[in-house]
Amino acid sequence: MDDIITDKQFWTGVGILIQNYHAINRKIFGCILHKVLKVKKGIKIISCKDDQQLQDICLNRTGYDVIEITEAAFHSSLNTISEANSNQDQEQYEGFILVFKFLTKKLQKNIEAIGKIDLICKIYTCQFLSEDLDDYSVQINNGELLFSALDQHALDKNKRWIDFVLKPKLLKWCKKPTVEASDTGDVTKQPKSLQLVDLESYNELYKSLKCKYAHKALMCWKTAKESTDPLKFIYEDLAISAYLISVWKRVGPPTGFADLGCGNGLLVYILSEEGYNGYGYDVRARKIWSCYPKTTRLIEQTIEPQIFKAPEDVDWLIGNHSDELSPWVPILAATRSFQTHYFLLPCCAYELSGAKFQRRNTGSSVYKDFYAYLQTLSQKCGYATLKDRLKIPSTKRLALVGYERTHSRDDFDKKLKEIANLVEEERMKYGNGISEVDIKLRDRNELVRNCTKIDKNIIDALVLKIFQQLLSAASIMPEKTNEEANRWQCGNALRMCEIVKSLDKNELQNIKAECGGIKTLLRNKHEIFEFIEKERVRVRKPQLHVATQAKEKLQTVKKRNCFFFLHHPDGCPLLDEQCSFIH
Repeated sequence: MDDIITDKQFWTGVGILIQNYHAINRKIFGCILHKVLKVKKGIKIISCKDDQQLQDICLNRTGYDVIEITEAAFHSSLNTISEANSNQDQEQYEGFILVFKFLTKKLQKNIEAIGKIDLICKIYTCQFLSEDLDDYSVQINNGELLFSALDQHALDKNKRWIDFVLKPKLLKWCKKPTVEASDTGDVTKQPKSLQLVDLESYNELYKSLKCKYAHKALMCWKTAKESTDPLKFIYEDLAISAYLISVWKRVGPPTGFADLGCGNGLLVYILSEEGYNGYGYDVRARKIWSCYPKTTRLIEQTIEPQIFKAPEDVDWLIGNHSDELSPWVPILAATRSFQTHYFLLPCCAYELSGAKFQRRNTGSSVYKDFYAYLQTLSQKCGYATLKDRLKIPSTKRLALVGYERTHSRDDFDKKLKEIANLVEEERMKYGNGISEVDIKLRDRNELVRNCTKIDKNIIDALVLKIFQQLLSAASIMPEKTNEEANRWQCGNALRMCEIVKSLDKNELQNIKAECGGIKTLLRNKHEIFEFIEKERVRVRKPQLHVATQAKEKLQTVKKRNCFFFLHHPDGCPLLDEQCSFIH
């Protein structure tokens, strides 16, 4: 049966659960396993809630036969447990005692916890030294998972959490550990998050930065009337700021940093406010830039990689979703000076020529293949490249850090020649189709490509033609009954390919350079057309305004003529006072 779980699957799932409790409880940011004790005898009578007993065990002041082992050795032990060798393992030891610290997202204090793995009874118990989290246990019995809520005062609440959160998640981890588990070290091939920083100090710093800057940044967004989602950018840049500061605490602070393609400039603002000297560059200034203090140095400038020079005091280059500049960041850092380092969080994939990235490995996604390419590029530039995975509200969160060099300072000039040859080869092989010399970067003035710049007469003619085509399509349907004939005509739905075939080349040429083409045009005219499914279009029947349905005064100011009143054979189905357009 599909629901049957083997012992090996169970202990693999438990191993993932131990390090991924944050995946089943939103209050938790992460988990630190402070100590692992292998219990050779007496696991059944050890109480996780008895603080004195636990302290005695940790200090080895009792008669229990326990030894301390590393976290890696613990996971290795769990991975080797299977139905075939479990009896042999149990003769050597009866289980483990785990001493945790759970890092909280919002609570001021982190939470200590004790876990007990009983290999004899095949049960895992987790008890928290706080009332903010609920104790639980999970056991395997004849291939079935049995869950228990240990806090009787909140039994109903705990049972709902177990049934709808813990149980389905653990079942997934038992059956498909490599799909779900990404932070579990030995039990998965996925990279562990935040490997290059101390997890606890990073979390405390992130919470501190969030208290200091989240509200200020939100007010800046409102003042500047930025159209982008503030919460997504604010919390992402706060997390990246905390990460960079944590890295710099480990390797030493920068003399100065330069954020290439800084966008809204929030990352530069936070780092500058925290006392770090730096600059932000972008091809276009943003409205929000004017809300930052003068100490936040943001420069509107097109960065041409072959001639760009950062200020003399810069020894860290940052590429945070830097798009066309992403493959250039390790190159610019490597060629600037021997002591220049970089941080790169890539997003959209581009070649050095500015063209869209061409996959080298068709068996991988574009993002993963681009990330692997950047890593190779960084290594060829002479960096002992470090990889990490950030915890940010984005699917693109794999980062690269170039700090130490694989060559000596004496070989720096030789490496510059190698990099120059590398750049020339890459640009010739993966050109932009425009120039073998120039690099196609983003224009300062971004083109508006949503069918709004086309001549109004051309748009109106196309809309009317497609509208009439949809109405005419109804004529091929079977003969209508009297009741149907009296209804307002909606025509028939057509596929996009049918609509495109009905248009001539001159009509299509007028909008072929626009993003989306005909589809964008029809979506812009949402008061006339509607999409059903993904590729079928029909005439939208006008509906009563919400205010009219509530018998309230219509608040919409009529500014445009009613398309249906002018062009539909039955006119508009709404009365003048009901319609949002002029009759």
